[in-house]
Amino acid sequence: MAAESSTNGINEPFLSEATPASRLREKHVADAAHLPMVEDAIDEEDIAHPPPSMKLSSAPITIAEDGPHRISEKAAGKQKAKEEPTEPPSKPDVSHPIVLDTKSEDAFPALGGGPKPQAPAPVSMAWGGRKPLGVANAVPNGVNGQAPMSSTSSSRASTPASGKQTPATTNASVTSHRRGPSIPQHMPIPGKHSERIQFAPSQLLRRDQLKKPLQDVIRNINKKSKAIVEMKLGPSGTIIFEGTGPVDAARQALRDVAKEVGSKQSVKIPIPLSVRPHIIGKQGSVVQGITKRTGARIQVPRAEEIATPGFDDDDDSVTIDVTIEGDAVAAEMARREIEGIVNERTSTVNMRLRDIPEEYYPFIAGPHDSRIRALENGQQIKVHVPQYHTWSGQPPPQAPPSGRLPQFEPNRGSHIRISGDRAAAQVARSEIERQVEQLRRQITLSQLAINRGQHQFIIGDQGTSLHDLLEETGCAVILPPSTDDTEMLTITGPQDNIDLAIEKIMNLATSMHMASIDIAKQHANAPAGAQAHARALTRYLQRRQAIEQLERQFDARIVLPTTENSPMNWEVYSRDGKNTIRARSDIMNLINAHPPTRLRQVPVDPFYHQHLQRQAAQRIRDDFGVHLLLPEENNQSSQVILVYEGADTPSTSEYTLPRQRPSPAEVAEFERALHQAQALVQGLIQGDQQLNSRSLSVPSKFHDKLVKQVDREQQNLPSTEIPVQVTSVLANNANGAPAAGEPRRTSESAEHLVTLRGQGESVDNLVQKLMSFLEREKADELERSNVTSFEFPQKYTNYLIGRKGENINKYREEFDVEIQINDGRVEIKGPVAKAELAKARIIALGKKLEDEATHILKIKPQYHKDMIGAKGAQVNRLQDRYNVRVQFPRTTANVSEDRSIADGASEVSSSRNNRSNQAPDEVIIRGPRRGADEARDELLNLLQWTIDNSHTSAVSVSQSQLPSLIGQGGREMENARLATGAQIDIPGSRETADPTGRVQIQIKGTKKQVEEATKLLQQKSKAFDDTISRSINVDKKYHKALIGTGGANIRSVVIAAGGSDDRRELARTVRFPRPESAENTIHVEGSKTVVDKIVGAIEDFVSQRENQATEILEIAPEKHRLLIGRGGETRRALESQFHISIDVPRLSQEGAARSRVKLVGQSADLDSAKAHILELVKEQEGCTVQVPRRLHHTISDNGQFFRHLKNDHKVTVDHAGEQPPARTSGRSRSRQNDGRALPLITDQQEDSNGHSWETVDNDEGQTETGDIPWVLRGSPENITKAQHALQRAMEQARSQQQSSVGYLVLPDPRTYRFVIGQGGSQINAIRRKTGCKITVPRDQAKGEAIEIVGSKDGIEQAKDIILETVQNSGGGGI
Repeated sequence: MAAESSTNGINEPFLSEATPASRLREKHVADAAHLPMVEDAIDEEDIAHPPPSMKLSSAPITIAEDGPHRISEKAAGKQKAKEEPTEPPSKPDVSHPIVLDTKSEDAFPALGGGPKPQAPAPVSMAWGGRKPLGVANAVPNGVNGQAPMSSTSSSRASTPASGKQTPATTNASVTSHRRGPSIPQHMPIPGKHSERIQFAPSQLLRRDQLKKPLQDVIRNINKKSKAIVEMKLGPSGTIIFEGTGPVDAARQALRDVAKEVGSKQSVKIPIPLSVRPHIIGKQGSVVQGITKRTGARIQVPRAEEIATPGFDDDDDSVTIDVTIEGDAVAAEMARREIEGIVNERTSTVNMRLRDIPEEYYPFIAGPHDSRIRALENGQQIKVHVPQYHTWSGQPPPQAPPSGRLPQFEPNRGSHIRISGDRAAAQVARSEIERQVEQLRRQITLSQLAINRGQHQFIIGDQGTSLHDLLEETGCAVILPPSTDDTEMLTITGPQDNIDLAIEKIMNLATSMHMASIDIAKQHANAPAGAQAHARALTRYLQRRQAIEQLERQFDARIVLPTTENSPMNWEVYSRDGKNTIRARSDIMNLINAHPPTRLRQVPVDPFYHQHLQRQAAQRIRDDFGVHLLLPEENNQSSQVILVYEGADTPSTSEYTLPRQRPSPAEVAEFERALHQAQALVQGLIQGDQQLNSRSLSVPSKFHDKLVKQVDREQQNLPSTEIPVQVTSVLANNANGAPAAGEPRRTSESAEHLVTLRGQGESVDNLVQKLMSFLEREKADELERSNVTSFEFPQKYTNYLIGRKGENINKYREEFDVEIQINDGRVEIKGPVAKAELAKARIIALGKKLEDEATHILKIKPQYHKDMIGAKGAQVNRLQDRYNVRVQFPRTTANVSEDRSIADGASEVSSSRNNRSNQAPDEVIIRGPRRGADEARDELLNLLQWTIDNSHTSAVSVSQSQLPSLIGQGGREMENARLATGAQIDIPGSRETADPTGRVQIQIKGTKKQVEEATKLLQQKSKAFDDTISRSINVDKKYHKALIGTGGANIRSVVIAAGGSDDRRELARTVRFPRPESAENTIHVEGSKTVVDKIVGAIEDFVSQRENQATEILEIAPEKHRLLIGRGGETRRALESQFHISIDVPRLSQEGAARSRVKLVGQSADLDSAKAHILELVKEQEGCTVQVPRRLHHTISDNGQFFRHLKNDHKVTVDHAGEQPPARTSGRSRSRQNDGRALPLITDQQEDSNGHSWETVDNDEGQTETGDIPWVLRGSPENITKAQHALQRAMEQARSQQQSSVGYLVLPDPRTYRFVIGQGGSQINAIRRKTGCKITVPRDQAKGEAIEIVGSKDGIEQAKDIILETVQNSGGGGI
């Protein structure tokens, strides 16, 4: 039995030697074993349905790990019976007893609903390889002074892996009475089941410790039980108790025997800290159930007793000891139940190997991580070995004397992580530990000093040189950090390979080219000093990241001085000597572009630095183009650097450093801007109050509290105020001895001298507040012994404590009290007022937890990513809306790095944020009951939506088709997404195509969306796959005609061939070379049928063009518009009708060419077109009518008469090139209502006298004399009709010349619509009734008048009708 005995000693048991009677009995039994008996034959019924006692192997069973195929007795009973060979059974092996498996559910059935242990994996526990964490009052493992188990052995096995029992074993075993060396074999009979337990002498009580004689104990048990218990002597001095009877009765009787005569055992089982809550159960239900079933006492360490410094809760290598006390059988049963829970909860582990020195990491990982890949290959684990080529914090040890190995120490802040399957993780761990042991015996070190500038080239790009060095020499290199001044490199590896590695490193170092630049020498006459200017410029260029840019640009390494007062020499290193020269040249340009006139150093007290950064930096840049450079926070220098960058660089991220020496004008601009910036800085400082300093002597125990109080007092200061700065040093101790050179004192007798520095009265005011604070603290100190206690639900104690005690520590710090928790009772020690506040907060937390609900939703992992959203957007929205925490499981790959959604959603979240045991398909919602219910419902709705929109499909397309599918700016793909509503993911440029050149486009969405998108993409893919491309050479002179005006000709060709009329598709189908190109090739792309038709049409077009003729027609320029038509409509119609092209001379042409119209086309087409054009021009010969110029505008009526002739008689009018007479202004039609403002919609209506009316004679102002020709063009019969219409118009115009004109202005522009009426009905009626011509202005808002032309009586009548109409229509006062 794998238990450790804690008895007080091994004394002689009550049966120390065999009696003559017992020896005789053993001889009879041995003889009987060789006699054939009926009982030796196995019943066929027992083969098909064997009883529990017959399912045990014939080999002795020791307490070790089960094999990979072992199942429980209960599970075995559910297996389908298998046919077994019918040959007679072999003779039993009489050399080994049959031992009952105590894991059997039939032998030891569970008495309650506790967790059933699962079959463990066939390897030792993953946490058995390290010593458990210290627990208060813990007893070290071991029995009677024996050493505890080795850290590399399993915590569960006390026998060798071979299964052979060692002579020193002290296991108590429970055996089934079936066959053995000294016990006659019997066939099982119903109601007469037989089992046995076997004890070593050390596991039994001494005779003087028994309450009753052994025979009396057995007799009493037999009286109370339905089974019979007998005691027998076993091999090697063991004692066997055999129980016969009904199964349950026999087992219970044997348990009673073990309880009465067995010595008390104490077993310590190491378990992972993360499994502790599952061992305890809710309110202790699990551990209480185990105790009830087994009778053993189980002690699990309390949370506050567990010390886990530097460990994480998800580190399964962190263990604690669970103590089991009881008799041998009870302790063993309890141990197995506990290990069953552990196995169930730790199918995957997350281990950290903390005891391995960092110097071994490169050898464990191997060159290019080859050994890590070998460990992970085919295993469900992830091994992470941190890169280690630069030490940090802990330097390597010094080189040891010759012949000795160095002592490497582990760094507690760095460790190797192994996560994944428990069995595979343990194998990987064992392999790493084996490697470490080998390395301890092999690895030595040597040290070599190399210039720091060459270190980077030893590392190489991403450590490639180090990997190559490790692969070639078997040695690793450790470099010093940039913060350390040493140049010493440490080479680690086997002694025989160290010299080879040093040679390789020196070759790498000496392959570098180096150039040195004295920055101070470039500006030796700087007013502030050459070195000061060089240091300031170097600081500025570092802050502007110019050094990093130069290193990237020239593949070089630039080393700057590390000390403040050292000469400012820059060193440039590069493998390429040319890059060294280029980098040096560029640096010189940078230095020359930043003379002392471009930089200015201004001394400013460090107190103001942060204030200047907040209040002045941006203003100085915006107003003067000057960059403000402050010292680093840890640098107490008072020098503030002002650098001129230019007023046109508002964004610092877009600034490009100059590399040209400034001109005198630029230097003057530098000085002017820097002078203004300096004046602004000094003005901000001088305008503030005088700085004031005060010092306080503060006892050390109040020092930290006072510093926090200062922060609280100033946290709400306005941004314009400068907070008081606090510095403190440890003052003399209580005896007055100086503290210089002594370590920092923290005793109550020591005091801190706290210095407050700030402006004016702010320091005095703060000092007064701090003095009051100290008085309160001293008063509170007198009440520190006050204790307030109250009940707190024990089931929420872990939540109150929090992860690593963070919640209870937060309460302790916030309320300044001591808080202890014992068995559901909280004790708060501290001042009464603060204790009451802490009590109220903790009670409120308990009430909140009482109202808290937890929902566990089963959601398949493939939906988790979509439900979480980008960067947790959807889950965070749920948490914020319902004040709950939604916890999705982590994956094995990122279990150690992931701190996923809602890790800090509540003050108790950290204590419940251990996800190592969360199933991969479980989503946990925890929070207030109402919020949790609503969040659950919404999450389920989101799940349903996700399921509905998670249909997927993939379409295979040619990789060369992707650009056309995406379109310009992604337009085509966006149109496809909008049309289908599906999510369409195009493979990235880094994704390679399959051997056939095809890639997969992923589609996701609803079923309908996916189907539509799949169909659309498959159609496009098929069309692309069927696409061919042909090229045809066409003389460049035909391209323009082939394209046609606005692409009309080629569009017609493509559409006629069956192509698309979409503009973008058409552009891809036929591609012409650019006009400026000399290329003649036209590319045609599309399906074979369409391409063939298009190429045929182009060839026919070219053939026709090559055989075409040219005809010149003489047509007067004034007739050209007849050939062109409005917007070129007539010319296009002629070209389309006769298949020719018409070239009409431009207006800018002069001479004879102005009248030459060129026709190009086939001879037959030219003849028809020529005849049609001449006929068209001939028909358009016009008739000229002389119209008096003074009547021109009256007749034209603003162009109405011209439109009437064209629409009714098909006759056009021109004036033979003469300009129409100017329109006479006459009386102004714009009357601004007698100078008054037009009314608003909210104005009250005026009286009836608000309108304006004026009449004039129509012939006033007429000064035009003479005639203007009106050329009427059209068919002869139409011209005749037009002439008659023109004659009537002239007669009417002459009569109107003798009439009058009236101008009527209405006061309200809104009433003009009543004059017009619906569809012009009202105004037309007035015109017919009065015979007057009435014009209503279009823009009534401008106060223009209504013009009435007619006889004097007629216009008066029209005016009256208009006023009456407006009045009757609701116009009000007019």
